Amino acid sequence: MTPNEKWIHLLGIGILALVNVVNTPISENKGFGAGLLGYSVLILLIAGQWLTIVWQVKRAWQRFAGLEQVKSRLVFSFLYSISLVTPLMLFTHFAVEKLMGYPGTEWNTGIFLSYFVNAFILCFTGIGATEAVYYYTRLRESEQEKEELLRINLLAQYDSLKQQVNPHFLFNSLNSLSSLIQVDPSKAEKFVEELSHVYRYLLQSSKDELTPLHRELGFIRSYLHLLQTRFGEGFVVTLEVPQAAQHLLIPPLTLQLLVENAVKHNEVSSENPLRLNIVVVEENWLKISNNLQKKTGAIPSEKVGLANIMAKYRLLGQLEVQVRDTGTEFIVLLPLIKHP
Repeated sequence: MTPNEKWIHLLGIGILALVNVVNTPISENKGFGAGLLGYSVLILLIAGQWLTIVWQVKRAWQRFAGLEQVKSRLVFSFLYSISLVTPLMLFTHFAVEKLMGYPGTEWNTGIFLSYFVNAFILCFTGIGATEAVYYYTRLRESEQEKEELLRINLLAQYDSLKQQVNPHFLFNSLNSLSSLIQVDPSKAEKFVEELSHVYRYLLQSSKDELTPLHRELGFIRSYLHLLQTRFGEGFVVTLEVPQAAQHLLIPPLTLQLLVENAVKHNEVSSENPLRLNIVVVEENWLKISNNLQKKTGAIPSEKVGLANIMAKYRLLGQLEVQVRDTGTEFIVLLPLIKHP
């Protein structure tokens, strides 16, 4: 229970207790001590009624957690709350009668109806207050998550762009381009085209939380083309994604970060080719794997890129990204996201 929620519930219990105490005088047959005990029990029972409603609302939130499921949640909360609060009110009546020395009530339909109406009003008030607090809390958490996701996206885009425009990357790309211009001008033209596609996608995708898989694959093919031009037979790629899966969504630049990590941390040579596989498994999972042949003297990875990917999925409320290191193969399983 958050501090704001606690004070709202205490206020609700306090108002109800005050109204009931004012309307429940001590019988002339009972002394101050008995009256004090009666009032104490009355307040505890009133608190029990209110907290029963709060408990039911929390159960409803667990069952109907979506912000769009308000109607189902309210109906569930009200029906269960009133079925519990009405008997509690009747028990409170009997307890107060006994402790305060009132004569026994002559029950009739009107009295039962009045208690049902009171229970209705109490449930309506308690559910409304609790629902308002919960809705506001969830809405605030949702906004915070969106802000955090935007921050992580911007950091990821910045880190990715920084990696691509650093002098080392440009040197390697331009060196490959220079060689192609002399040997095969048509391939050099294709290289420039793919390089421009890579940078255009990097700049355009920063504003998106999700992108269709076919768009991400179009970008990654251009990125892989640059790497394969650079490494030749030392970099072998298998990319198998069925048409049925290409409409599903994925956070942008996710594949680029994983491919970049594979190249950065493993030896890539014609003698020991780095084999990268991008395939769909079990329909809604994208499997990215590579054989492990870590570079000699390489600096241990801090896994910042992988942590960013996992955080994105978590903030989007999706299934967890799965990471496996078998000792000979590094595997990442990305959940493919359906359109809302």
